[in-house]
Formats: sequence, C-alpha cells, structure tokens
Amino acid sequence: MAQIELTGNEIEMLREILKKQLSELSLETAFTHRKDFLEFLKRRKAFIEGFIQRLEGELTSGKREVVNIDRLRKVDILQGLTEGELQSIAQFFEEENVAAGVILCKEGGSAERLYVLEQGRVSISSKKSGQYDIDTPGKIVGWSFLVPPFLYTGSAITVTPSKVLVIKSPDFYYVLHKEPKMGMKVINNLAQVIASRLKGQVDPF
Repeated sequence: MAQIELTGNEIEMLREILKKQLSELSLETAFTHRKDFLEFLKRRKAFIEGFIQRLEGELTSGKREVVNIDRLRKVDILQGLTEGELQSIAQFFEEENVAAGVILCKEGGSAERLYVLEQGRVSISSKKSGQYDIDTPGKIVGWSFLVPPFLYTGSAITVTPSKVLVIKSPDFYYVLHKEPKMGMKVINNLAQVIASRLKGQVDPF
C-alpha cells in the first residue's frame, strides 16, 4: 500500500479541492438520467465523502493550538483586518521561543520565514545600511518572505531571549491571493512599514 505524508496545510488544501469536486458531482447526479452513469457517480461521490471524513480526522488528531487572533491584532502588517480575516490566517502562525544569539535570517538567503516579534530584542544589519534593533511587539522581521525575489535584504539575530510568531507556509500566499481584499490590506500595510523604516535611513528588511 502506497503512503504519502502530508502537512496539515496540504491536508486542508486537499480537503477543499475534494469538497469542490463533491459539489460538482452532486450537480451531475441531479441532472443525470442514465442509470448506469448515475450509479457510477454515486459510487464516486461516496468515495470522496469517505475520503474527506478521513482527512478531517487527520486534521483533528494532529491539530496544534491555533494562535489567538488577539495576538495578531498587534502585528503591523495585519492592521485593519477583520476578525474573520484574522481567523482565516491564524492557522499559519506558530509560536517559537528563541534563545539569545540565534540567527533568524541571513542577508542574501532564501526568505522562507516571516517573524513577528512578541517579546525580546532582535538586531538587524545589512552591508548597505548598517545595524539597528527592533524591540517593539508586533513588528515584523524578514518581510522579504512576501516579496519577490524572496531573498532577505539583511541579517537578523536575537539580542535577548525572545518570543516570536513565525509564518513558514507557502500556503499563506494562496490565502492572500484567494482573498484579494485581505491581500491588498496586508500589502498596503507592508508598504507603510517599509516607508517608515526608510525614513530612519536603515535597510527596510
């Protein structure tokens, strides 16, 4: 028997695809008069329904605690998002406690994570613009995660033991594109963050 390991986000996406297929099958079933084809559609429908139930069981059994949206209200790039919008993206955030002296991002490296500082202090530096610290809760580190070519424009290292929220799932992009109004809010907020950091004559990072 073949086995495939899927992440929680992959399971969620597969479930949504199958639900759409199930809806289409229901329409076909309603308008089909051929008995043999109707039986075929019913068998396929039953299979998909059973598979969706199994996927939902996997999501429930392996579910981690979702970050409370009250914590997301403080994030600078999420300002203005509705409660429903915050709930839709809360699943992509994970809490991490990081010791002092840990490198979060490296200049020129692939931007695979976006960090939100909740506690502590992070030092950011770049060859072009020098060094500065971030110690305000809700500030982001590694915005290059959201912008092509997805390469960090600076390095970041924790100065003190810190608590951060992390996004590392590419499915975050899928949600922003699926919900363009929400995506536009995030991008507009990001533009303001970059502009405010440029005023301080530091690399926006």
